[in-house]
Amino acid sequence: MQLTFIGIVLIAFGVLYLRQPTVYRRGVWLKTSIAVRLLSEEGYKRYIKGLGTLFVIVGVGLVCWENGLANLLR
Repeated sequence: MQLTFIGIVLIAFGVLYLRQPTVYRRGVWLKTSIAVRLLSEEGYKRYIKGLGTLFVIVGVGLVCWENGLANLLR
C-alpha cells in the first residue's frame, strides 16, 4: 500500500509539472532554486517537463509493481 501511495503522489506531481512547468518560477523559488537561476526560461521548461515525465513513469511503475507485477515475476 505504501508504494501505491508514493506512486500516486509521484504521478500527481508529474502531471502538475507537465501541465504547469512554471509553477515554481515565482516567489521564493526564484531565489532558492538552482535550476531557476542557471537555466533559461525555455531550458527550465524542458527540464521540468522531463522531470514530470520521469515522475509519471516511475509512479506508474511503482503502482504496477505493488499491484501484481511483483507476483508475476516470482
